[in-house]
Amino acid sequence: MSKILITGGAGFIGFHLQQQLISKHEVKCIDSLRCEKTASIHRASLMPSVYQLDCSDDFSSTLAFQPDIIIHLAAETGVSDSEIFPEKYIKTNVDATFNVLEQARKMGVKHFIYASSSSVYEPNQAIMSESSPTEFQLSFYGTTKKMMEQMVSNYCRQFGMTAIGLRFFTVYGSYTRPDMAGYKFLKGIQDGSPIKQYNHGEVLRDFTHVSDVVHSIELLLTKITSEPLGFHRVFNIGNSSPVTVKKYIQLIAQELNKEPVINDFPLPKNELQATFSDSTSLELYTGYKPSVSIEVGVKEMVDWFKTGAYEE
Repeated sequence: MSKILITGGAGFIGFHLQQQLISKHEVKCIDSLRCEKTASIHRASLMPSVYQLDCSDDFSSTLAFQPDIIIHLAAETGVSDSEIFPEKYIKTNVDATFNVLEQARKMGVKHFIYASSSSVYEPNQAIMSESSPTEFQLSFYGTTKKMMEQMVSNYCRQFGMTAIGLRFFTVYGSYTRPDMAGYKFLKGIQDGSPIKQYNHGEVLRDFTHVSDVVHSIELLLTKITSEPLGFHRVFNIGNSSPVTVKKYIQLIAQELNKEPVINDFPLPKNELQATFSDSTSLELYTGYKPSVSIEVGVKEMVDWFKTGAYEE
């Protein structure tokens, strides 16, 4: 049993991860409860140990907990907003990550797992492996995630930590964020309101169910503690089976038994046309294989949505 601290613990992935780990490990979570506030507070109400602390806080001195491992999931997400509010993304994704690393160093934590993103990859790649080019990113969000990777790598070398970065590919499922496309599709289709799609829905995304994401992190937890100090590696966390956004919308509409009202727009210049995870490295390292098909995953998400969890 390990002592694990999760940042962003009341967020979408953090909530599911805590629910899975709590029976096997001693888990504490911190979350500012500011982002997507109603949803975060709702998730936090279902969790036994969430502390309202910001990743910019000196939580090493205020949190009566000595973790063995930190899983840093707190982040400012989303491509479009990063172009409008770049300073917010620097503050949350770069400055706050620096502070979390400093807090880890103060507490003597040697094992660090953190959220990166498929947005670090350059465009126009048929398939994305960890060795694919990441010299430039289409979005400022992707740039902040690449900066995080470089900063963590340096910390590992300078201060003798071991770290693993998680390049997530379009995570979806129950308790999704209200500001994410999946929830907007759910809400819009249910209400009969127009939903926004790009390029006639022909944009490809490697939709990855949150339960597969959590399983991959569980597997990585069994590996990181045996790696030497200074170790740093990033892994794609994907389904390796991309589908069009058009199909994703159709599946949601079928489960809701509604006809979607769609407004089509050109793809924004900061959005990738396609994402496709090559997860071979993760499979070789941990044995991970995604198990949730898009059909099963969408049904799970829609069934949850029908409970009205986020309704005021």
